[in-house]
Amino acid sequence: MNSIDTDSFVQKLKEYDEAFDFYMDYGKLPDNLPSGDLLGGFIGQTIQDNPQLESQDPLWTELLKEELMKFIEAMLQLFQPIEEYHRKEQAFIAVFVSGGIAQKRNMWGQAVKVIESQYNPDELNLEGYKEQLNDSESEEQAETILNTMGKEWKQASDDKEVERKKKLIEDNHSRWEHHIKEHGLSDYKERRKIERFFYSFPELKDLLRIIGREQPKREDEMDDTVKRYLPLLPSPPKPAAEAEEVANGNDLQHLLPSETAILSERKTEGLFYYKYATGQLQLFANRPKNESQFKTEHTQKKKPRLEKGPIIVTVDTSGSMSGRPMQIAYAVLLQLLRLARKQKRKVFLMTFSVRAKFLDLSLPRNWMRLKSFLEDHFSGGTDGEEMLNLSIKMLQSKTFGMADVLIISDFYFPLPKDSTWKKMLKEHGKGTCFYGLKIDNTDRLYDTILDKTWNIK
Repeated sequence: MNSIDTDSFVQKLKEYDEAFDFYMDYGKLPDNLPSGDLLGGFIGQTIQDNPQLESQDPLWTELLKEELMKFIEAMLQLFQPIEEYHRKEQAFIAVFVSGGIAQKRNMWGQAVKVIESQYNPDELNLEGYKEQLNDSESEEQAETILNTMGKEWKQASDDKEVERKKKLIEDNHSRWEHHIKEHGLSDYKERRKIERFFYSFPELKDLLRIIGREQPKREDEMDDTVKRYLPLLPSPPKPAAEAEEVANGNDLQHLLPSETAILSERKTEGLFYYKYATGQLQLFANRPKNESQFKTEHTQKKKPRLEKGPIIVTVDTSGSMSGRPMQIAYAVLLQLLRLARKQKRKVFLMTFSVRAKFLDLSLPRNWMRLKSFLEDHFSGGTDGEEMLNLSIKMLQSKTFGMADVLIISDFYFPLPKDSTWKKMLKEHGKGTCFYGLKIDNTDRLYDTILDKTWNIK
């Protein structure tokens, strides 16, 4: 598939994934799926055939959804050659219909070959059109007949595409149902076993609570130093004894006592207001200088914490993580992925040792690849520096900006370089939290680098 086909494929699978959740919530398919959508109808019918889902353990619903998405992904892949042929056939029909009679006659031989190989008389009566052409009395009449055939051919082509897709679904449906009946219970027990293993560690429950942000909305207090500039204030006026001269004006703060006496008498009160309006009041001339003042305040401010956001998980797959450590990592990832699906959060998985690999778990088609992805182990050392820098690169992307970062490792690698540490601090300032799950390691070096660490022995 080229990139355009791949993007379309991923988008379709995402739409069907969301359609399942929508149907579970509202009992119908979302409006964005076209009427008569075959796979959308299959989703609806599957949910209707399993009415017990609402009363069962939610894990049953999750497992059914996973298997259903596997089936839909397989169907979308099988649909692609059908859709590609349909596009080409529709393009040929469009050229055939839009051309003049000369072009139609030039394309007639190829058109007959396609129709005879793909359609029976009940779907498109080619022989009937041939007879009409033989009986036509003019080029105009022949062209009208061919145009009519072209329109009928176009509709037959659309119907044929639907028919072929329906047959594919019918042919594979029984095998899929058989697989669900045969493996559903064992898959459920296996997932329950992993879940019990996860919850046997109190540290992991706390990790899920913190990264899941399911606790009540938290506001972190932060120290904040603020310089507050006060308005311009005059310094206290000098006493009259220090006045060096008298001037005229209307500044009431610097009135001579004689002017105050004029205001106090009813007979001369009008004179005072006249002198004020015309700026002729007598004032002390040595006016005080205006002084700006500021003070520094040290306060506690409430900084709101983002409620939800993307999650970046990095898992050490070096040789030292084989066995039980990887079992713990897998259990953590499954629970985080369940949480992310519930909260509609994007998840980006990175495995690292001597090199890094990526799996964007925001795409439903990648959920089923999780186990095999983690089983690809490496031997040799662990390059923590590459992992941190690649995590920062993802944080700088539009999709995973301000994500929480969880590092699952035994942390047998050096502290980050100063340049990397500065980048981490910058992302931290934007809202990112860096967490660590340390397995079989009591070293506390990274406790000073990460926001929080959990230790599993």
